[in-house]
Amino acid sequence: MIELISTLITILDKYFMKRIRQHISYLVCFQSKAEGFRKQVGKLEVLKDKVQRSIVAAKRKGENIEPEVEKWLTAVEKVSEDVEKLEDEVMKSSSNGWCPDWTSRFCLSRELKKIMHSIASLQEEGKFSKVSYPEPSPGIESLSIGDYCPFQTTVSAMNQIIELLKGEECSTICVFGMGGVGKTTLVKEVGKKVKKDKLFDEVAIAVVSQAPDLIKIQDEIAEALGLEFHEENEIGRAGRLHQRLKTEKRVLIILDDVWDILDLGAMGIPHGADHRGCKILLTTRCEHTCNVMGSPATKILLNHLNEHESWALFSSNAGVTVGSPAVNVVATEIAKKCGGLPLALVAVGRALSDKDIDGWQEAAKQLKECKPMSIQDVGADFFSCLKLSFDYLQGEEIKSIFLLCCVFPEDRDIELEYLTRLAMGQGLFEDVETVEEGRRRVRTMIKGLKASCLLMDGDKSKGSVKMHDLVRAFAISIASSEKYVFMVKAGLGLENWPKRDTFEHYTVISLMSNKISNLPFGLECPKLHTLLLGGNRGLKLFPDAFFEGMKALKVLELTGVNKKLYKYSLHITPLPASLQLLTDLRMLHLHHRKLSDISILGKLKKLEMLSLFASHINELPKEMGELKNLRLLDLTYCRSLKKIPPSLISCLSGLEELYMKGSFQQWDVGGTTMERSNASLSELNSLLNLTTLHVEIINAKSLPNSFLFPNLLRFQICIGSKSPFAMFTRKLKYDYPTTRALELKGIDSPMPIGVKVLFERTEDLSLIGLLEGSRNIVPNLCSRGFNGLTSLSVRNCDEFECISNTTQGVHPVAFQNMEMMHLTHLCGMKVLSVGVLPLGSFRKLRVLTVEHCGRLSTLFPAELLQLLLNLEIVRINWCEEMQEVFQIEGILVGEEHVLRLRELKLYTLPRLGHIWKGFNAHVSLHNLEVIEIERCDRLRSLFQPSIAQSLFKLECLKILDCMELQQIIAEEDGLGQEPSNIQGKKSLNLPKLKVLEVEDCKKLKSLFPVSTAQSFLQLKQLKVSGSNELKTIISCENGEISAAVDKFVLPQLSNLELKALPVLESFCKGDFPFEWPSLEEVVVDTCPKMTTFALAADDGVQNMPKLKSLQVDDQIINDHDLNAAINYLYKGKDQSLSSFRNQTRL
Repeated sequence: MIELISTLITILDKYFMKRIRQHISYLVCFQSKAEGFRKQVGKLEVLKDKVQRSIVAAKRKGENIEPEVEKWLTAVEKVSEDVEKLEDEVMKSSSNGWCPDWTSRFCLSRELKKIMHSIASLQEEGKFSKVSYPEPSPGIESLSIGDYCPFQTTVSAMNQIIELLKGEECSTICVFGMGGVGKTTLVKEVGKKVKKDKLFDEVAIAVVSQAPDLIKIQDEIAEALGLEFHEENEIGRAGRLHQRLKTEKRVLIILDDVWDILDLGAMGIPHGADHRGCKILLTTRCEHTCNVMGSPATKILLNHLNEHESWALFSSNAGVTVGSPAVNVVATEIAKKCGGLPLALVAVGRALSDKDIDGWQEAAKQLKECKPMSIQDVGADFFSCLKLSFDYLQGEEIKSIFLLCCVFPEDRDIELEYLTRLAMGQGLFEDVETVEEGRRRVRTMIKGLKASCLLMDGDKSKGSVKMHDLVRAFAISIASSEKYVFMVKAGLGLENWPKRDTFEHYTVISLMSNKISNLPFGLECPKLHTLLLGGNRGLKLFPDAFFEGMKALKVLELTGVNKKLYKYSLHITPLPASLQLLTDLRMLHLHHRKLSDISILGKLKKLEMLSLFASHINELPKEMGELKNLRLLDLTYCRSLKKIPPSLISCLSGLEELYMKGSFQQWDVGGTTMERSNASLSELNSLLNLTTLHVEIINAKSLPNSFLFPNLLRFQICIGSKSPFAMFTRKLKYDYPTTRALELKGIDSPMPIGVKVLFERTEDLSLIGLLEGSRNIVPNLCSRGFNGLTSLSVRNCDEFECISNTTQGVHPVAFQNMEMMHLTHLCGMKVLSVGVLPLGSFRKLRVLTVEHCGRLSTLFPAELLQLLLNLEIVRINWCEEMQEVFQIEGILVGEEHVLRLRELKLYTLPRLGHIWKGFNAHVSLHNLEVIEIERCDRLRSLFQPSIAQSLFKLECLKILDCMELQQIIAEEDGLGQEPSNIQGKKSLNLPKLKVLEVEDCKKLKSLFPVSTAQSFLQLKQLKVSGSNELKTIISCENGEISAAVDKFVLPQLSNLELKALPVLESFCKGDFPFEWPSLEEVVVDTCPKMTTFALAADDGVQNMPKLKSLQVDDQIINDHDLNAAINYLYKGKDQSLSSFRNQTRL
């Protein structure tokens, strides 16, 4: 016993002594703890800045931020607030000298230890390997379908394909048919539908073509899957693709335009027994191709449209003229000539849409007399139809643009910028004075060619176009004729220069995207004006005398190949001596080349467009100053360029467009030409014809005070920032300025005079991390109101307090033309505007995004809201102090104030108590279409009754993780006004609502009453989950539904999901039958109190003619009887299991 007591005393002694020593240390070691605290805070701030810089870079690349990074930043902001409070207390305690408040110091020391532990944890958690992930590539949903026509012929084929894809026994489906019959359009539509209907997790499409390029095919499939290859050889890439596809349970690979047998394994596509969930859908013109594919393929013939369908498609494109009896006879004859091919029917119909009877009769005559052109597997009539469309193009210019589009490889997206340069280089436009005028002319002609169905939108690049392979074949046949004399062998995999007896008659030679490595000697091409050799793998050397027989050349394309992101070959490409003989050359492209001495370019006196895009070059030679006719100089991503001789730029007196993104940044500051070793920005002022400028300036002091160009139409000027290497585009992309954009990063206030001069002409302004002294935009940066701005982005400016401050002096109207404003990470901003704004300010603002503005409590005070007459989109995210969004009480209006708001998205606003603060019976939301509310924990309701009455156009309502939400529509308006005192007891109508999703709103007691639900005429998707107090989805009070209504119908509802609703008893307790004419999928999961789906008779519940899937608690019920399923699984009644004999566990 004594030993036990002794041991206990020893243990207690150690415990208490440890606690006493710890408490004494709180008093004695206070200063060292305070010093350690400051060091840890400093380290956390450094880490926070590093993470935020990474986030900014990621967002500029269009990537999404990882949720844990966002959560970490929020935690850091919270700790920073605590740190700020502790800092003040530490300062006070330290200033008491020899007479400190020991009790206060003791408590404070304990707090320091606690918060230092939190800081240490955050420092450890903040060591992120990556802060973002790439935005998923646009899926098949984004593809342009063009003229898809749901006729019986195509619908029947589509239904066949989809049914086969649903089955397990068929792994390959082959759609075959004549060229132009619509195979590509059909399989794209199939891909969209099966992805939308969730038959497949992923859908990828790749174009194979006559000369398959396995690398290109792999790239297209990988892009759809979000996969990046690190391997360069085909075998390594195939292994990576195979591995990625195996991770998908259900994946559809569409291979379009297959001409011969494909080795799927060599491409990395698992097939058959290797992956039963990977299905192949391919298109081909030849049935034989289907037969020779490795495994048995199910073949589907896509027939021509029948006569009735052909006429319907033709007449819809030809317009009202075919209604005339005289025209109708001829039009019917012409439509038959199109052979039931959609491509021909659309092309000819549009070509004749504005013709009179004489025009129609002449067209019929041409179709009869047109000499057939023989192309494999294509009828001669089809090309006769295309020839008619071509002949009806107005003028030689548009015909020449059309023929230029055939010089690119098959199925290649054609960039309009490149097309413009080709056209300008060839001199196609006689009356065009500037490059920009030429660009506009090309856009106009492309629009006409698309309207004629001779071109279509590109698949990947916005603003690009492409040719159907049959249209391209037709164009090549025309371009190869004696009138034009083109030789087009692009993208055919050629390893050697084509063999011909002579090349003397050719005007255009296109050998782009082949594998040619050696060029011939002694070519005589006296008429050749365009030579396109870009993208030939292995072509590094050009014989010195190669161009001697091509002195008429105007356009020369010698672009190299970049296998990986701007990794150049070690081999330098010397420019051949004969290049200087091309004295009539107007356009020269030398992209992705490692170049050394390019002084020979100074001999090309007539050169108008020179592009060295992404080429490795150290300096520009002074000889380039001789290029007085140069209109366009593109040095984009020439990141090795370090030297431009002084005065060289000013010598280029004809320059209209200068592009230097990701390029030269060593601008000299001040000094005379003799004193400077590099180019100065002041030289740009001498370029009187300059209309477009893209330049990056690291040192703001190098900007001259008079940095102003009277003719500058577009610019993108980045000051104080440098494009990081990782942001460089992977592929050639013409991403050039379309507005007047200015970006300022990390610049001190006051702003240099040169920057303020630019403010006057800027349309798109970005302010990033401005340093000391920048508290607002107006008047701090400029007092004139920034009325030229259309877009404003401000982020990471810690000292920003507001956008405008009008409390001192007289201020003009501000931001009167601004349409978009984005505010991010402005930790000091408490309001958007201080003081009274003049009428007209912000009058055109349409889009406002606010993120991570932690001190902002009210976004739109009444006096500001009444100025925003055109506000359409509001998005708010991670604003910890936000308590209200719209302050509607106090708006001075007449009879009604209609907000144009179309979209409202609120995310992670933990203190938000009101979306609409106050009461105003005159505020209306007639235009609101989309509402998404997520993680707003204090929000109890979304709308006041008086406002909710105006939601006529609401289409989408999503509410997620709002823990305190009890009602969607409050029972009364602000200040206790009951709706009956305002507008009477009107029933709320939502006739346009299509999507309703409610998730994890634990306290939600009701969604909508049956009187409102009756207006859901367009509701397609209804999902409710995670609500602990919800007893019915649609509430039905006694007497609420009129006796005249004998049934409840949701005519468009196709998808219904009810999950994790512990007290849900039924969908609706109203004793009347339901009808679900469009319902296809029902999921009921974890709803243990649900005794019946509805109180109506069983036959009323079962009125679901389109129901395909009924799933209750992971069991698929094949008999589709909702009430019986609910009774069996939840109510526990003894009943026969015969109706469930077909159920199968998932």
